[in-house]
Amino acid sequence: MGIFYLIGSILAESVGKTIDKLNFRRNHIGARQSLFVAFVGMSILIGLFLYLTNQSWPVFSLPLAILLLLIALFSFGGNVFDELSLKVDDLSLREPLVDSGPILAGLVAYLLFPAERKPIFLIAFILGAFIVHWGIHRRKLRRVQRKGMIYLLIGTALYAVLPSLYQEALKYISPSYLAFFRAAAVLVLIALFFRPKKWKGFTPKKVRYAALASIAYAIGAIVSLYAIKTYGAVLTMVFLMLGPALRYLAGQFILHEKVKRGEVLASLMLAIIVAIAAFAN
Repeated sequence: MGIFYLIGSILAESVGKTIDKLNFRRNHIGARQSLFVAFVGMSILIGLFLYLTNQSWPVFSLPLAILLLLIALFSFGGNVFDELSLKVDDLSLREPLVDSGPILAGLVAYLLFPAERKPIFLIAFILGAFIVHWGIHRRKLRRVQRKGMIYLLIGTALYAVLPSLYQEALKYISPSYLAFFRAAAVLVLIALFFRPKKWKGFTPKKVRYAALASIAYAIGAIVSLYAIKTYGAVLTMVFLMLGPALRYLAGQFILHEKVKRGEVLASLMLAIIVAIAAFAN
């Protein structure tokens, strides 16, 4: 069952990001609007899932409360900077840096969890970092793209800490409840500090696209945590390195973007590394 959690996490994240990009491009939705609708939808959907599955309420403790607070803060920051980075109007330009997300997260988890350390995983992360660098170092960016990429870099760095926090929190709470509290806490922070400035700017199309993205994100939020609980943060991040290949396909065939040959080769090489690491494991 664990492998389905991994596959579901990769697919859900790719679908959500593609829908977000379509909404940004076609409907000109703002970052604040997109985040607000997405987390409203995620909170409702995950809450409904908890109700239907009748899961027992978690037992709260001080360590869990601290972990949930850190998860909310890092997740809020990562999501805000990720949304702001959508000013880079080219999914294939964003993806090489997004590729580094699981690599950075895997390295953080590798350092924090000695029991999960295996040389093949460290080699996979190091090779992956070199491949990502090779895929992006020749790109020439316009000024607005440079600004967007800085935002994305900050968001990626914040995201990299989350899987390790998740793994610690999962000792005290189920994946579904962790996904719900994360979504609800981020929604509260968005409402307080990053709420939409113009409520009249919402249109049925914007809401519809954002709601669809929230479905994908809700699924991804739950299954990714089950994957971490099953395999650990390190191995889960190794498998999540497969995500870029799917997003490149979406960029080329759904968004009709010109994907650079080097970036396609980089994503394929990442996939090969993942296959080797998984087989060796």
